Formats: sequence, structure tokens, C-alpha cells
Amino acid sequence: MTDEAQLSLIADLSLVEKEAFFSDHIPSYKEETEEALTKLSVNLEANLTRNFTETDIPEQSIAYHRIWGPILADEDWYWYFSSKQYVRELQAADENPQIMSHFIHINSGGGEAWYLDQAWEATRNLKKPKVVLYEKMGCSAALYLGCDGDLCFALTQNDTIGSLGTMVSFWDIIPAFEKMGFKRIEEYATKSKRKNKKYNDLRKGKPEQYIKEELDPLQEQFETAVRTSRESIGKLPEDHPVVEGETFDGKNAIEVGLIDGIVSFEEAVNEAHRLGVEHLSKVSKQNQALSLI
Repeated sequence: MTDEAQLSLIADLSLVEKEAFFSDHIPSYKEETEEALTKLSVNLEANLTRNFTETDIPEQSIAYHRIWGPILADEDWYWYFSSKQYVRELQAADENPQIMSHFIHINSGGGEAWYLDQAWEATRNLKKPKVVLYEKMGCSAALYLGCDGDLCFALTQNDTIGSLGTMVSFWDIIPAFEKMGFKRIEEYATKSKRKNKKYNDLRKGKPEQYIKEELDPLQEQFETAVRTSRESIGKLPEDHPVVEGETFDGKNAIEVGLIDGIVSFEEAVNEAHRLGVEHLSKVSKQNQALSLI
């Protein structure tokens, strides 16, 4: 079937039929992650796993978490990373006795701000060590999710890290419809003076209330998280480019404290293995000490 014929077929499908069509022709985010892990695991001595709840996996396994592309919160997004699902997977892997550490592999320019604070808290509360590897891009929401790694690396000196900032962006299509002859009717009850006001003001070029009440609180949460997770970032002044939303290549990201180094994929996995072994040794000594009390 030609591309034109296929597109024509898709256009004629119902919503349910379209979902079924794309499910058959486009791999889900989960399937893409599994395929990526299969390719990445070749020649690795450590065992990376996506079986977070299974107990019949090899001992000293490393949980593989992949944050790729646009970040959204809801779990029902078939083709996208979900921060809610990510939290569930982090917690499941952390409770699995066969898993000793987390490996978080990131290539994302950011995404939805909602639920990121919960995902950061979940990451921070993990008992097992976590290593983060940024590949190509670790910006905005992706930085939020990755900043609390015990070690954070970039894959190359040309990766882009940063964008510690909060924004809103959308197209105002109302003028286009008005130009075509459509007339928008929107009226409110006498007492509903503030209903949708901040959003309508934003659209009309008066963004002050929206910035103060929506963007600024999210920005404060984001900055606090990064400053808390990265000790060197916590010491930076308020007007430093990092906390004003600048992005950095790998070399400069090291200098400002966003990452700890530039390593290969194998080297990053080895660090996750090393930290995992250290964690198991520490837990074993603690258990021995308790048994003597």
C-alpha cells in the first residue's frame, strides 16, 4: 500500500479504529524501551532489567529506567513517557531484593510540569543508589527527574544539560477563526468575576497574575529540588545562569555542577554496579550489627 493510500485509510477510521491501527503499526513507549534495553545490554557484564517486580531475575541486577522524548504525567499515554508510571516502576524496583541499584537513562527536552515534584520526591526517597546518564539532552523536566542521581553523567561533550526554568506556550487560534467569520461567545455569571480571568488575561497580553500564581511557584519548586539534589548548584547565587534557565554542553555542565563527568554507556552502568555492590555491603553490615544486639 502506498503512503498516500495508507493516509487516506487512516483518515476514514473512527477514533477507536485509529487507536487500534496505531497500536498495530507504531510500537508503544514500553515496547521501544524493551527494544532499546535489548540492544544496549549486548556485551554488558552487569544485568540491566525491566522486570521490576519479578524475583526470579539474577541477583545484583540493575533496574533500567528510560526517560525518552516528551514527558507527560498520565499513565494512559501509549506512546510517551509517563512520570506517574515512572514513580511506580522506581518504587517497585527499589523493593525488589534482586535489584541493587537504579540506572536512569535520559534523552528529553522536557515536558509537563504537573507531578514532577512527586516524581522527584519518589526518586529522593529511594533506598538504593541511582546513576543518571544524559544522552543528547537532559533539559527542563528531564533535569528535574534526573538531578537527584547519586552520580549524574553526560554521554558526550556535545550533550545539552540544563534549562532550569518554567514556561507556558500555546497558540491563540481565536483570531484565525474570527478572520474566517466565526464569532466567539463567552459570558459569565455576575459573581464569576475571576473565573478564567488569569488565563484570559494571559491570552490578551496581561500575563502578570498567571506568572505570579502559576509559573513562579512551579519555578520555585524546580529550583529548590535541583539546589537540594546538587550540592554545588545549591551554592550558586540567585542570578547565576544555571538558575536562570541556561543550557550547557557536557564540559560546561561539569564546571557549573549539573553533572559529574562524561562517560560511555558501559562506564555509567559500571558505576551503577559499583554503587549497588557498596549498598549491598553496607546493608549486610547493618544487618549483622543488628543481629548482635
